[in-house]
Amino acid sequence: MKKLMSVLVIALIASLSLWASFADTLEEIDLLDMYDRLEDEQAAIEKALKETNDPVEQSELYWRLSKVVLHQADELEELGASEDELFALFEAGEKYADTSLSLAENPDAYIWKASNIGRWGETKGPLNALGKANPIKDTISYVVNDLGVLDKTIGWYVIGQLYFKLPGWPLSYGDLDIAISMARKAIDTIPDDKLYHGHYKALAEMLYKRDWSASKRSSKIKKFEKDWKSESDVFEKHFYYEGAYGVSHVPHYSSVALNKMSDRQEAAMLLMYAQQKYDVWPIHSRADKRTIEKIENLLEEY
Repeated sequence: MKKLMSVLVIALIASLSLWASFADTLEEIDLLDMYDRLEDEQAAIEKALKETNDPVEQSELYWRLSKVVLHQADELEELGASEDELFALFEAGEKYADTSLSLAENPDAYIWKASNIGRWGETKGPLNALGKANPIKDTISYVVNDLGVLDKTIGWYVIGQLYFKLPGWPLSYGDLDIAISMARKAIDTIPDDKLYHGHYKALAEMLYKRDWSASKRSSKIKKFEKDWKSESDVFEKHFYYEGAYGVSHVPHYSSVALNKMSDRQEAAMLLMYAQQKYDVWPIHSRADKRTIEKIENLLEEY
């Protein structure tokens, strides 16, 4: 019995050691991502894939590969890559996400699958990529409704952009109010260790376009609040997230309640907050720097 217990203890220690080693590997990969070392990140992921046969570990690596390929496509686009080159990368990113999902059910894989499809559609143009809309919506809806995962900020950002950029009826189901609700949810789910100042920019652009007065916002948000309380489908409930906390809600980037400011006043406030957050953030990627330039340009315009 003692011998059996010793064997079990040794096996447990070995298992924990291997898990700790893999956790360290993921931490190193995520640090490379944070410091915008995309090529090194991809190399580290590919090396780690050769060193594990565990499907759950492989799943974690493949969705990160999906993410890094998308980020590489963004950088290559800045350097003048052709649409065909970009489409190939987004399609590769989607396939990596699918590989991750074939190994384990992983909400992050679904999110980056939708992100790659979304960037494919964005590059193609909304009218030329209407067929990509439902796969994005269905993927995020599955994460929310079936997996019960509501804290994936990138997922909310992607679905917000979908509703913002799609044409409305009768061509498709683009809807500015839904886009704004999804963008608010994206902001409210930003992790403490992420900058994501582009989320604030996205909501600011939507609000500037909608251009409601404070009084109109007040009456509309009251209606959204009723719809939020009555809708049972969790994903579709977030169509009305703008009313989730009522008209007197004070967002964390504001000193006044939603019903005390117009859309365009809030848009300017969002951009100023994003700028302040960027200024104190310790690490900036190339994409972060491009985003702050756009924010500063919008501040001058707004």
